[in-house]
Amino acid sequence: MVAALLLAGIVAAPLSSLILFLPARPARHVTGTGAALRRLLLALAGTVVLAAVVYAALSLMDVRPRVAAAVVVIFGTASLLWLPATRRWSARGHVAWASNVFLGVAYLVFVIHWTLTGGLSRWATAGGLTLCLLELIAAGMAAAYLWELCDALGTERWRRRVPVDRSLRLARETRSRPPAGLPFVSLHVPAHNEPPEMVIDTLTRMSRIDYPRYEIVAIDDNTADEALWRPVQRWCATHGVKFMHLSDWPGYKSGALNYAFGELIDPATEIIGVVDSDYRIDSGFLRQCVPLFDDPRVGFIQAPQDYRDWQSVPYLRRLYYSYRYFFAVSQPSRNERDGAIFAGTMGLIRRAALHDVGGWDEWCITEDAELSLRLLRAGWSGLHVDASMGRGVMPLTFEALKSQRYRWCFGGIQMLRMHVRSLLPWRRTRHNRLTPGQRWAYLSGALQWYGDLLGLVFFVLLLAGATNLATGGDQLFRRLSVFLVATVPVLILLGLLRAVALLRRETGATWRDAAGAFFVWQSTSLVVARASVQGLFARRAEFLRTPKTGEHETVGQALRANGAETMLAVLGAAGIVAALTRLDTLSGPLLAGLLVLPTLGMAAAPFNSLAAQRALLPPELAARRRSEWQRDRHAVLAGTGAGLALAAAGAALFTALTLLTATGSGPVTPPDLDPGPRPATPAPASPPSSPSPSAPASATVEPSPSESAGPPAESPPASSPAPAGSPEVSPAG
Repeated sequence: MVAALLLAGIVAAPLSSLILFLPARPARHVTGTGAALRRLLLALAGTVVLAAVVYAALSLMDVRPRVAAAVVVIFGTASLLWLPATRRWSARGHVAWASNVFLGVAYLVFVIHWTLTGGLSRWATAGGLTLCLLELIAAGMAAAYLWELCDALGTERWRRRVPVDRSLRLARETRSRPPAGLPFVSLHVPAHNEPPEMVIDTLTRMSRIDYPRYEIVAIDDNTADEALWRPVQRWCATHGVKFMHLSDWPGYKSGALNYAFGELIDPATEIIGVVDSDYRIDSGFLRQCVPLFDDPRVGFIQAPQDYRDWQSVPYLRRLYYSYRYFFAVSQPSRNERDGAIFAGTMGLIRRAALHDVGGWDEWCITEDAELSLRLLRAGWSGLHVDASMGRGVMPLTFEALKSQRYRWCFGGIQMLRMHVRSLLPWRRTRHNRLTPGQRWAYLSGALQWYGDLLGLVFFVLLLAGATNLATGGDQLFRRLSVFLVATVPVLILLGLLRAVALLRRETGATWRDAAGAFFVWQSTSLVVARASVQGLFARRAEFLRTPKTGEHETVGQALRANGAETMLAVLGAAGIVAALTRLDTLSGPLLAGLLVLPTLGMAAAPFNSLAAQRALLPPELAARRRSEWQRDRHAVLAGTGAGLALAAAGAALFTALTLLTATGSGPVTPPDLDPGPRPATPAPASPPSSPSPSAPASATVEPSPSESAGPPAESPPASSPAPAGSPEVSPAG
């Protein structure tokens, strides 16, 4: 029965996922009882059709009719249980979600069942269960991505979304209101070591905003070089803009914003905005967003972070689309459950709400996202708007990008560590008004940072399997065959689908640029993995110092600046070569194929570093790239817990691998996908057989009597809860 359930998921998930990505005409009517009934009936019909396909497929595999019928009933019941949660989705979104989750659960049950009943020794069972735990964690992360994917592609009725046409309509309506009836807005522009020409350009464009009641407050945060902040001060003095230079001021950006909030704003201020010092803001920004505060429950509003001058530079195009995923897919999905993140720039906050939660917290380096969590916890609501109304500058060197990703991840883990009790599904209290949807949005968003760490662990497992196979032991690969063939490809392909399918669908990226965005995510995975561990133990972030570089970086400089990634890429290439030395088995080519994508991901780090430094930029951006290394500041890393945790994790992984490859006293039953009855007596022993992932599902390869290890690499296709099925799909959040 367990094997039949897994086979049913393998059939249903890829088919439903493929249908989800096919173009479809939008429904004309998405609200009202009739539209809800239509979605329900279509979801039921889709479930019935897919169940019939599953039954037919199982029948072709010689599954007994009684077992096939039971599997179909279980599959249909699982789909029906999700109907309340997916009632605003199309039938395609519902069926894709239900079938992929079904596949993931069936796979985990199958692997755990085999680990406990496959004849492994006691110690090997302990090692296998350790790896099953990793798969369970991976399945949870994949489910979070899967939900966003189905939500973005399947939702017919958005309850809270603010589309572009609504923003434009609000802007027109404000012109009919008297100026005195509009809220006063104080726009804050923090800067640190920025080129003065860029800051002045930002302030100049802000002074042209089409809104009658607002002020601009520029705060220079601890810039030591007077040549950078004095020109800005002089410009502000002649253009009626408030300016303050802070020297030796604590708290970094949040400390500067707290100073402006407490000392510089106009007493009439009702709304506070934050705009980064490199942004060119549209004149209609305030008219399109401020009317949303007419709802007294709204505490903050976030518009997308967008960027400029990227179209003609291949590296910047790849980077641009890697950023777009969050605001095109994640934020709308989170917003539907009132779990949107305040991302800092291009955001507005109600002054009363900011005062209510005590201002900006200076302990968290992602002070903007942390503030939004406290606002939601206090009972305020947040809104994401679709319209892009300002464009800034992306990191112009790859090392600056890694530093940014490090800070984002470290800050996300800081939030998780400090607010985890608020995010757990306990009863709401007077001090914690987060709904289950909001808790899930922030908890899953923080935990997703650990996907890169988990991917690094899987990469090590693949390297260990290649080494074991090349040295002739092949015990590790044979015992991990299901784990390797199912989990690792799905995790990698999960990222690939996000980059290619969703980016192409939601942003219009080309195939090449979407694939490039995927490898931008992969190339920063090592620094994110590091930050995800250090964030659990350190009180302050170890800001990665961006190295000073010249205009013409050499290959050697790019390799040295990304030394760890280069080393892992070399090890990956060596693992591919080692696996290919065993062409007499199918395990060798399979392992080599599994190592290709993570190896390319690591190799993409020095490649992106070189591409970013050699990119031809406009004079303004070229000057900023030369000084980009100055804008990162050092912070002391407190505590040694991160190093101890990494050592403990390595020891645990080594122990699990050792236990799993330990020999037992009896034969090991291979993980078999044959759902039919097993023979009463075992087949005679045969010479050792090489793993064969291409063998038919009903084939059972018996191990040699001299091998107590061994399932052959006859494993199911990728089968964790991947959004697009098997074959299928980082933040910045």
